[in-house]
Amino acid sequence: MQRVFAALLCALLLGPLTAHAGYLIVDQNGEQVLLSTGRLKMAPKSAGGLVMVLDVGRGRLWVADPGQRRYWEGTVDQYCDGVRGLTALPMAEIERLMADQLKDMPPEERERTLQLMKRAQGDAGGTGRVPKVSIQRTTDTETIAGLPTRKYQVLADGALYEELWLASDPALLRELIVARAPETFGRMSGCLASGGGSRVEATDEYRKIYSEGWPLKAVFYGTGGPTPGTPVTRVERREIAEGEFTRPAGFTAMPLLEVFGRAAR
Repeated sequence: MQRVFAALLCALLLGPLTAHAGYLIVDQNGEQVLLSTGRLKMAPKSAGGLVMVLDVGRGRLWVADPGQRRYWEGTVDQYCDGVRGLTALPMAEIERLMADQLKDMPPEERERTLQLMKRAQGDAGGTGRVPKVSIQRTTDTETIAGLPTRKYQVLADGALYEELWLASDPALLRELIVARAPETFGRMSGCLASGGGSRVEATDEYRKIYSEGWPLKAVFYGTGGPTPGTPVTRVERREIAEGEFTRPAGFTAMPLLEVFGRAAR
């Protein structure tokens, strides 16, 4: 899920004084996610200024560019169609469109993002076989950001594909609306399902992970050996203003690729 969300960006938006209980989740690089009543607001500093809000319960999201005062809004499936349209472009055009989003990423994360896009391009429209995916709940536990987690292993055709440390704190899962999480997050994770390893995330078996908890740490495995994701370092209970999740008024609706492509203008 961190890979799927890595290219999305943020600015704080003012809203009404109404507030709800929720969580601030911060990773090792200082990137933040706000979570409240089944809605997540992604605010990665490396994403060039875009804001993304995902409504888990409704399976909808919006992406806004406050600098250009434009936005896109739709269902998860419509978002995935737009992302697949991006991967169909020549790689040089993708890099040009995403220049702002990629320029502030740490070099290893930027390279990983570009490699994922290249892998998706290489198999786009192909008929590659979907691997047999299985999930193993291990006995390994670890306290991360003050929350107890358990390690899960994802196997693809019997080979280790990913390790995830999942937090299953009941209050956190209530805010996440965990009953809808496998459907919504599973579809988001499968957005690049036509490309290489991301077929794993598109399987029904992989989606079941999201009913177990929220990932606070991940390690990805591939031909280059294990690649750690960016772990969560802080999970903080707080009141979150309703306006944080409200699409800003006065913005112009645009196709998703136009919102992503702000750097090309």
